[in-house]
Amino acid sequence: MYTYIVSFKVKEGEGITFVELQKFEELTEAKPAGLDHFHIFKDRNDKNRYFLVEYWNSKEDRVKMENSKEYQLFREHRKLVIDKKYETYECDVVI
Repeated sequence: MYTYIVSFKVKEGEGITFVELQKFEELTEAKPAGLDHFHIFKDRNDKNRYFLVEYWNSKEDRVKMENSKEYQLFREHRKLVIDKKYETYECDVVI
């Protein structure tokens, strides 16, 4: 299993909007092929920093989803609440 982790700095007061946008896209809009599940974490030390952790069947599934027109439109909407993108990590689940 492939894991993709990305952290975001969300604009002041937009935390709920960020979480709801992400949940809507990944749960109700249409679950992308290959996405097993995801979690959103909120940093305890920085109230505007969030981590998105996605579990995929393969990296290719994630890349295919990110190249879709629907995802590009979602990213345009999400840009309105994102201050900046921090790091990204790619991992393989061992246990």
